[in-house]
Amino acid sequence: MPRSLDADQVLTVLQRVATPPTAPYHEWAVLDAVGAELERGGIASHIDQYGQVHARAARGTAKRALVFAAHTDHPAFEVIEARGRVGKVRVLGGFRQRLFPKMVAVTVHADGGQGSFTGTLSDPETVVDPLHNSTNTCRIDAERALEVGQFAMLDLPPVQIAGDEVRMRAADDLAGCALIVCALLALQDEPRPHDMHAVFTRAEETGLYGARLAAEDGLVPRDAFIVSVEASRAMPGAESGKGIVVRAGDLHNTFSNEAERYLRVARERLAERGVATQRALLTGGTCEASAFVRLGWTATGIAVPNVNYHNAGPDGGFAPEIVRVMDLLSGIALAAEAAVAAGEDADESWWPDVRVVPSVIRELLSRGRAPR
Repeated sequence: MPRSLDADQVLTVLQRVATPPTAPYHEWAVLDAVGAELERGGIASHIDQYGQVHARAARGTAKRALVFAAHTDHPAFEVIEARGRVGKVRVLGGFRQRLFPKMVAVTVHADGGQGSFTGTLSDPETVVDPLHNSTNTCRIDAERALEVGQFAMLDLPPVQIAGDEVRMRAADDLAGCALIVCALLALQDEPRPHDMHAVFTRAEETGLYGARLAAEDGLVPRDAFIVSVEASRAMPGAESGKGIVVRAGDLHNTFSNEAERYLRVARERLAERGVATQRALLTGGTCEASAFVRLGWTATGIAVPNVNYHNAGPDGGFAPEIVRVMDLLSGIALAAEAAVAAGEDADESWWPDVRVVPSVIRELLSRGRAPR
């Protein structure tokens, strides 16, 4: 099995990746953090023309490559009007709160990293903008002068750890980014053939745009299978604290059985070690596997169960997203072992027994009906 990472090492990576602010079109600080983690781990990476980070861990001659994809943005707000310390923001991405509070505390950021400051959102107004997956605009009052093009995040701690529980400002999908980085690290000393690619994408929340560009432009190997990595809505059958979820599909699409095969092989192998995993059709959202599937790629997905998905609090309003350390560890182990299974082109243990119908059964069913 690929080497195991301890919880402290995983949480260190998670904190470094998830602390920088991010929003659709404003992912630069997170992309830099991901690049720094890859460099720290001795993993080569490069940046495509859209600013997306790519990395790879490979050994020997793998029969199949897997590409693990996670996005570096999270729903947020963008300043579209500024008059001193007062302005207007639009929602970027999937904030669909049942109750948008009268006042929302935010922190305002700029791409140049000039320092953040606090603000308050109020007066939400329904203004639908499909291009940016935006349904609302709000007034913003800030402690400093605003500029068009700045972005705001919910004023929540980036990462808070309490035992197995991790409360995050943006688990979706910075937890997924950290999971992939850790899986690449776990494969570094793995002697069996494997070929694991990674792409850290942009602007998922506004339209799966980064993944669509990667698919349209062939920015990852065309014969590789795609694995979307998400921190997706926890739901019955995909519960927090019960392991990573092998995702059979999302709200809009069913994924590839052939690509999922390697995840199922990995599940079998992890079960022998007592590592919990789950499998479900997750209809709580749409992930990047859909972008690849709709463009003709072979794709599947995994998901870390995410409580308070998209910061939707149980009683309305905004709350931290919550993931669990054991689910992250389960996901890292599954991703690394799936890359090895793909390198072997392995089948599930039960499949050879059902690949060909036994000749005795073929003959039995070929007999004619007895005369009446």
